[in-house]
Amino acid sequence: MPDLCNDQMFGESRVKLPLTVSRTDYLLKVAAAHRRVAHIGAADSPYTSDRLADGTLLHSLLLRLNGVEVVGFDTDVEAAQQVSRALNAPIVTFDIAAEVPSEHINSYDLVLAGEVLEHVDDANRFLLGCKTLLTDDGVLCITVPNACSPKVGLRALLGTEVVHPDHHVYYSPRTLRQTLDQAGLGIFEMLTYLYLSPRGRVSRGLSLALRGAHALRQGPVGEGLIALAQSKD
Repeated sequence: MPDLCNDQMFGESRVKLPLTVSRTDYLLKVAAAHRRVAHIGAADSPYTSDRLADGTLLHSLLLRLNGVEVVGFDTDVEAAQQVSRALNAPIVTFDIAAEVPSEHINSYDLVLAGEVLEHVDDANRFLLGCKTLLTDDGVLCITVPNACSPKVGLRALLGTEVVHPDHHVYYSPRTLRQTLDQAGLGIFEMLTYLYLSPRGRVSRGLSLALRGAHALRQGPVGEGLIALAQSKD
């Protein structure tokens, strides 16, 4: 569990989280340690074409892992078909928040949902669907944008907000933990990750500044959060 130093007043907490530079590298490492992986949001719509073109689509990278069976899930039928044709790998087009197909129940030792939770309109139903996919001792890996990212605060100071039009909510370390806990999932590892492009002086400068800030306080300074959780049932 992350080191959360709680102040009882107003639920204030001092958060200490490990920092990983590459979200993709971390997720591939987690997936490589499992036998059967359900990848939720595999088509990465609306960025499907760009990700396929530049070779950064996570589902494509997951399919290259040796000894790991990866099954993609997505609700965007058109994008899923595009990925399926490009990678010659079928994707299940089903909303797991509504119902999990019987052949997939308790079938995966890892469910990976990267940048999906903030898009769903009922987080609890979605997470219960993820639990249904998992084996008894399976692991859920969730990644979300970080409400505590300094970039969010800096934009607010400038009077602006930049957010994906399909996002329903921001998650901080505390609210992410509470959301998973409500669905009967206990987090056993949480990290913050950088998501800045390594290109350009500004991005490199911001990356160095965030790493320096993390070295001082180990706070949730990255653009996103990663949580690993298991069922508490």
